[in-house]
Amino acid sequence: MNEIKYIGERLWAGQLGNAFVVLSFVTALLSFISFYLAFKNKNFISLARIAFNVHAFSVLGIIGTLFIMLFNHFFEYQYAWQHSNTAMDMKYILSCFWEGQEGSFLLWTFWNIVLGLILKRQLKNGDWEAPVMTVFALVQVFLASMLLGVYLFDYKIGSNPFLLLREHAEFSNLPFIKMPNYLAKLDGRGLNPLLMNYWMTIHPPTLFLGFASTLVPFAFSIAALWNKQHTKWQAMALPWTFFGILVLGVGVLMGGAWAYEALSFGGFWAWDPVENSSLVPWLVIVAAGHTMIINKNKGGSLFTTHFLAIGSFLLVLYSTFLTRSGVLGNASVHAFTDLGMTGQLVLYVLTFIFITVALLIEDKLFKVSYIVVSLFIYFIGIIYGYKRMLLMGWIGTSSVIIGISYYKYFPKEKSEEEVYSREFWMFLGALALLTMSATITYFTSMPVINKLFGTDYAPPKVPLYNQTILPFAVLLGFLIAGAQFLKYKKTEGKKFLKRISYSFALALVFGLACGIPLYFVNAKTIGYDEVSYTVLLIFSLFAVFANVDYWFAVLKGKISKSGAAIAHIGFALLLIGVLISTSKRVTISKTETSKKPSSLGEGFDDKVSMLLTQGDTLPMGPYLVTYKGQYRKGINVYFTVDYFKMNGNKPEYDFTLEPHIQDNKKTNQKSPEPATKHYLNRDIYTHVTAADLNLDTSAKKKNAYGEAKNYVGHVGDTIFANNAIVIIDSLRTNIGKEQYQKNDSLLEVTAVLRALDSRSNEYKALPKYIIKKNIVIPQDDEIKALGLNFVFWKINPDVGTIEITMSQKLSNAKDFIVMEAYIFPYINVLWLGCIIMALGTGIAIRERIRKFKSPTN
Repeated sequence: MNEIKYIGERLWAGQLGNAFVVLSFVTALLSFISFYLAFKNKNFISLARIAFNVHAFSVLGIIGTLFIMLFNHFFEYQYAWQHSNTAMDMKYILSCFWEGQEGSFLLWTFWNIVLGLILKRQLKNGDWEAPVMTVFALVQVFLASMLLGVYLFDYKIGSNPFLLLREHAEFSNLPFIKMPNYLAKLDGRGLNPLLMNYWMTIHPPTLFLGFASTLVPFAFSIAALWNKQHTKWQAMALPWTFFGILVLGVGVLMGGAWAYEALSFGGFWAWDPVENSSLVPWLVIVAAGHTMIINKNKGGSLFTTHFLAIGSFLLVLYSTFLTRSGVLGNASVHAFTDLGMTGQLVLYVLTFIFITVALLIEDKLFKVSYIVVSLFIYFIGIIYGYKRMLLMGWIGTSSVIIGISYYKYFPKEKSEEEVYSREFWMFLGALALLTMSATITYFTSMPVINKLFGTDYAPPKVPLYNQTILPFAVLLGFLIAGAQFLKYKKTEGKKFLKRISYSFALALVFGLACGIPLYFVNAKTIGYDEVSYTVLLIFSLFAVFANVDYWFAVLKGKISKSGAAIAHIGFALLLIGVLISTSKRVTISKTETSKKPSSLGEGFDDKVSMLLTQGDTLPMGPYLVTYKGQYRKGINVYFTVDYFKMNGNKPEYDFTLEPHIQDNKKTNQKSPEPATKHYLNRDIYTHVTAADLNLDTSAKKKNAYGEAKNYVGHVGDTIFANNAIVIIDSLRTNIGKEQYQKNDSLLEVTAVLRALDSRSNEYKALPKYIIKKNIVIPQDDEIKALGLNFVFWKINPDVGTIEITMSQKLSNAKDFIVMEAYIFPYINVLWLGCIIMALGTGIAIRERIRKFKSPTN
């Protein structure tokens, strides 16, 4: 067989990219081995540094090559073809880069090398460089392996972004691939419409920098277990931990902002598994940061700090498994599909759990036994397939070892913590965050539980999440309100309670003054929701007032010293914004006219949506709205809706919104994106759920009729057409029932249909239901002026109904949309809280770095 000589393929890009991929993996492995050996023998440290630097260079080479392919539309490569096309706006090229699994792993790898290079320089020639960088390099080995795309026996290792399209399993046998010049007319599939949003150019890199930042406290903690220095690492890790809190927190909140602006579920948070998998590591690293502060000021919580610092990174790995293994299936709207790397992802997670547990064991015989048992369990699981039972046994064994290590090897505090002490309240806060994280993880892991144990539990709904998390939010509000007024070790109880009582009294007054009108006045019944929402409002206000009081009364308004207080104020405002904007969200798009969205099918709900035809003006909440029409710009179809308010008896124009639908013809994807009117005290949030995106078709020009729709009704019922109202006026028959049965005569039943157009012009149609020799012969009728055709085809004598199909000319069909609209009250409090919390955390980081560099600390 003659080998096909392909025309125009730029094979050099793939060859260069693959060379960088191999170099990245080899140098990461060399760096890991060298740093490991350098822990005992400093002669290896130079080799380790060089290998890590070359690894960093190779990662940049992979990134540069991939961008060249995307920028220049190298569609001969599967990654470039799948994630971009020539019609795409180049401002979304970054989104193309990290849309796929390979790109997102590469983004994670990039941030790891940035942090690793900074940390390597910071720790150079110190005792911590070798152990910390050993952990960094090992993580890079795993991440570099995710891009290899090779098979070891029957196991796939990684997914290569430089795979040629014609070598991909889905395309290799397609006819067009056999053509030498297949590239001549080839265009890419294009970017997912949901990612064509400016938030998606900044949200993923911020989120992955946050993921990468959890590696720093993890690496320090592992290094401390390795060299048995349980306390010194925390001073170095503390600024990095708060850096992770800041960046990962901002990344999570950016995801909420993206969902609010780009997704159409009507909000900013839906407890989606992918959202949860980024939230949980943030909650845990926040807890870790606070226990580090306890240890720095009092010397306790050593085991807890190790546990949380390690746990935050392990949860990042677990979230990676959840979102990239395909295990979530349809449980998440934006999880990745399985690329055959599930086993590799599981090994990634279990390896670092194994390392952590092994380092907790100080007895050598015990440690060797654990390693042997773990390897035995792993290979038995692979060979015999007892994965479920063995995995649970190994996790149970590891948990017992962690418990033994806590009681046997870690130094204990000599005395119990005082109830009225800052460290006790901070520890309670960390425990609340950990418990909340465990709860969310359990709910999110339902698909994993189902797969492991063969169960079929449904994923929890949003109300269950809200009800479960709300008590933790109340507790956190209480703790962050009072903790800063407490001293370390011991505070006089009466003095403390008196000090915070003023803030609580103020919060109680304001909370009840706001909560009663919000949740009790118009409530049909007073239940758990009304009471719990008011309680959360009170304690969130308590946190705001108490931290403002502490900032100005105790810290004298000094910004540099007030990072924690400002961050706590921001967190409390965030809680208030979430509470009010979601619990008091108002649906204003309820159908109040005879035009019902439900007439279009089962998927439409008249209680939350309304049907608007072009030119109509209908009431919608406090507004009158007019749908002006649609226009197309690129792949986006925009729908212009004008909003009016009544000024006396006269409608007065207020504003215009243009929600749109991304209509990607190549991928056949239609993605609605909302449009929002922002006010200081509320948002008007709208999105289109259905519309006719193909108004100008050739069928219209030929006066063709659309698909017939069946209507079941009684005499006197109404049928709604696009341009008329049709009334079933009466039924006429040529003979009676007895005469027909006696003579087997021709039975002719005529439906008298009366149609009224928008100008009250009246038209008639007389479709007939004819039975001749027991054969039904429907005779249609048409109203040509209205472009309506009727077929009377069935009589249901038992229930007294008839069935008529109506078809309409496409040429006179009116443009229409089905729209949902909501008012989110005081949602800006949420966004303000996000900004203030980020600023406060940034101030705290700056102060921690200053103290760390200070010779007196």
